[in-house]
Amino acid sequence: MTRSISLRDPERVPPTRDGLRQAKPACAHAISAASAAGLALLLIPACITGGGQPRPLYPGDARPPEQVARLFGPIGSVDGQDVSRLGKSFALLPGCHVVRPVSKVAEVDKTAPNAYVARVPPDLTYAFRMQAGHTYEVEIRPADNTGTTSVDAAVRALDRDAKGGATAVPPIASPAEIDACQTWRPSP
Repeated sequence: MTRSISLRDPERVPPTRDGLRQAKPACAHAISAASAAGLALLLIPACITGGGQPRPLYPGDARPPEQVARLFGPIGSVDGQDVSRLGKSFALLPGCHVVRPVSKVAEVDKTAPNAYVARVPPDLTYAFRMQAGHTYEVEIRPADNTGTTSVDAAVRALDRDAKGGATAVPPIASPAEIDACQTWRPSP
């Protein structure tokens, strides 16, 4: 018969069905709390900056942030390349980039009994004139809070400059806007 030795007070450990007491490490809760606190400290900057290190969508070595544009949000494709499974934060070279959001966004609110799936219009497309040092954000939320679980999406896109100023970017109204964007060149 093997016997467990507990570092905890045996009177504080409840007996199992067979009358034996199971040993539990005294520091288990302290380690969990410390790990959770440490993890939170590591993740807070990622939430504030929009997802941590962006995934480069350009060839060659990684470039410093002041040389690239950053794209953040639930992105389906960039310049025809499916990026929906590559994360939510991307680095791109300055220039015109055609961006389509994902087709659906699901979210569960853990603080209230709410959950939804927001449907994005299938042809929603943005032609971003990306500049180095800027962040481009695509936000998707339910259009109405009707309490239903499947709703139409309200989508907005922003161009944030290095100082944090934001300019709304409308979706394209016609394919000619993509052509115009592709002839645009960023200033040096």
